[in-house]
Amino acid sequence: MTRWLIAALATTALSAPALADGFRDDYAAAPTGPVSIADIAIGEELAGEVDELGDREIDRLTGMLHDDIARELASMSWLAGDGAMGGTTLFVTLEDADPNRPTFRQMSNNPSLDYRSHSVGGAEISAELRDAAGNVLATYHYEWTSNDIRFAAHAGTWTDATRVFDRFARQLGDSLAEHAETGM
Repeated sequence: MTRWLIAALATTALSAPALADGFRDDYAAAPTGPVSIADIAIGEELAGEVDELGDREIDRLTGMLHDDIARELASMSWLAGDGAMGGTTLFVTLEDADPNRPTFRQMSNNPSLDYRSHSVGGAEISAELRDAAGNVLATYHYEWTSNDIRFAAHAGTWTDATRVFDRFARQLGDSLAEHAETGM
């Protein structure tokens, strides 16, 4: 019994770093809906890679992230109407994104790259939910990077990043629903 308990505790302790990636939320107050989504911002790290990745790719990424969040909020009836700002607003920052395949800009800048080249991808997102007065009601953070390059062999340019967007949106929705029900 003692050996089993020690093995279970050791397994838990060793798996803790794997749990470091993922969704985190922190609430200062209970969220209220409906929620507007501000324009998706890009973080410093990703801003430093715009010339390498290409403006078109950054626009594409922020558009996909916005659409995933809007879809999730709409499914919960928490999405404010088009152009409705002033109530509760979600400010999202795409901190970083790594492609599974080279972007067009990367291939044009480096002729040795080929679209068949592949690598692990992922993304990092942070967000703040603010009330009409600008007070932060909640903060959110999600990051994930694929851990096996074998999965990238059949991936598109942004497969892992879009996986992160979808997971962030779903977990954001679950978090909002849970904290709205409990009042905090």
